[in-house]
Amino acid sequence: MDNKYKKAGAPGLIGLQTIVGISAIAASINAHAFTFNAGEVTGSLDTTLSYGQLWRVQAQDKDNNDINENDGNRSFDTGLVSEVYKVTSELQANYQNYGVFVRGSAFYDSQIMDHRTDYNSNNDPNQPSQNYPDNSSFSYDTRHSAGRDATLLDAYVFGSWDVADKPLTARLGRQVFNWGEGLFYRGGVNTSNPVDATKYRLPGSEIKEILIPLEAFSFSLGLTDQLSMEAYYQWNWRETTVDPVGTYFSQTDLFADGGNTAYGTADSLAPVMPFYGTAAALGLVGNGPFGANPYLDPSTGTLKVSNIGSDINARDDGQFGVAFRYVAESLNDTEFGFYFVNYHATEPQLAVDFGTYQGVDYTNPFWGAFPAAARPALASIDAAGNAIARREYPEDIRMYGLSFSTMLGDASVFGEVAYRPNLPVAIASSDQVVADIITQGASGVSQLANGAVNASQACTLVAGQNLCRDNVLHNYQRVEAFNTSLGTIYNFGPALTFDSLIGVAEVASEHVRGTSLTYTAWDGTTRDFVGSGRDTFMDRDAYGYTLTAGGTWNNVFAGVNLSPFVVFKNDFKGTSNQTGRFNEGAKAHTLGIKASYLNSLQGELQYTSFYGAGDSNRGRDRDNIGVNVKYSF
Repeated sequence: MDNKYKKAGAPGLIGLQTIVGISAIAASINAHAFTFNAGEVTGSLDTTLSYGQLWRVQAQDKDNNDINENDGNRSFDTGLVSEVYKVTSELQANYQNYGVFVRGSAFYDSQIMDHRTDYNSNNDPNQPSQNYPDNSSFSYDTRHSAGRDATLLDAYVFGSWDVADKPLTARLGRQVFNWGEGLFYRGGVNTSNPVDATKYRLPGSEIKEILIPLEAFSFSLGLTDQLSMEAYYQWNWRETTVDPVGTYFSQTDLFADGGNTAYGTADSLAPVMPFYGTAAALGLVGNGPFGANPYLDPSTGTLKVSNIGSDINARDDGQFGVAFRYVAESLNDTEFGFYFVNYHATEPQLAVDFGTYQGVDYTNPFWGAFPAAARPALASIDAAGNAIARREYPEDIRMYGLSFSTMLGDASVFGEVAYRPNLPVAIASSDQVVADIITQGASGVSQLANGAVNASQACTLVAGQNLCRDNVLHNYQRVEAFNTSLGTIYNFGPALTFDSLIGVAEVASEHVRGTSLTYTAWDGTTRDFVGSGRDTFMDRDAYGYTLTAGGTWNNVFAGVNLSPFVVFKNDFKGTSNQTGRFNEGAKAHTLGIKASYLNSLQGELQYTSFYGAGDSNRGRDRDNIGVNVKYSF
């Protein structure tokens, strides 16, 4: 069987949910695979059928209601939010010193595919969803991503040889890399594979279904008895997929499947909104790729502030990594790892441009029909309706890593540090970018909508940078970043009535240098870089820890093993960058129990709660109960 998923921990994606899959390390289930033997060809076929449900047990926090983040929160009242039927199969075949491994998975979520949302019953204040005007339905893209899917995961051929009396193994195809020693937090050494948040959120998900395999060639070569080398070259870039818009855990309505429009609320523009239709009819506005602004609500001051355009994807080539591992026999067989990876971002930054937008012609005599003070506001509405927001994936990020792992008595101790000299971090939040464009336009400071000047002169200051009609705002800056991790896995053996008990602890941190983490805004004020929480700012140093314990009672009755577990996560100091892992004060815990029977049937029940960090914790009202049943054969 393929064992590259030897680490039980899924990398941290959003809060505690990312690590629930590791919580019962001692309670893993090894199914009886179907095996075959046809002469020199041997192999196995494993299949797992599963059914799961996820229930919301906490009502919406009415303050957790930002217009570009709230579709998921509004879509579900308390009750069932996900009902998933899933099958995962993996085939391995071997011939002499060669082999092939293939894994695939398919699922169907009846709550997404067969039910309407609760958006309209929670539409207070009145706002458009991303599926407007049909607010009570999931969008096509959301249904396609989160409602049903069939995915080819791993698919590679492999071989092993002796070259000059040195062992060599190689793989070619879709594969997952497991570098470094960190368990619970992304951003460390193990940076190659993106994450599929949609698969992760499915009740009963496993780490092997969450990490997105990469098309690559890789090899491992034993140089000496103590030293080995690994390397890979990736030829197809892939991005991390975040929770689709409108699903229960989604926290962005813009940069995920199902997002197409950014909205904003500007009270200062509400009085002139009724005049915009007249201006459009007179041909004064709407001279851009999207025409006149299609959504204005004077009663709330809500308007469309940008369209979600095509992604600025990273290129496919230029991604590779090399690692050396050394076992120091004189240091209790401590294994040291040394790593270098050149990769392209899998999580996006914000970019803004105006495409072919031409601005407005203030020399047109029909402008005389409107008060002079209203003209900049109408032009601002027009510019906002033609702005294009894109997901941008910066390229050529370098990571240098160092790790160790050793045994101290019954405890496995591990740690790592990852250094990135050019990590891209966000400067301003999307709301700040929108506010900069609208506020300056309405006050007449901005030249973006002034059609009387050429595109290179039609500019305004956004996120500390000049945004003109003929350029692109890249809302990120490169910084130096260090990520650290230190942890232990302790085998207590039989203890506290359990036949086996295992505890895991990991503390992690993020440190940023090489910049002031501030910028000068259009009004002369100094602003801090945006942080990972709602309305937060980025700190230079951020810390968190995760604790988990899982025990097993064997043969409690009729061959059934029971394995209760607990997980606790605490971001105790500092807030990291927008795509980082820490939001100061945020906490979460999971309590659960697994039952397994004859290594083929498994059930699980768990309760997860998110709390702390006040309004900055976007997941604070997503407490849930999950249940799933799996049958493997």
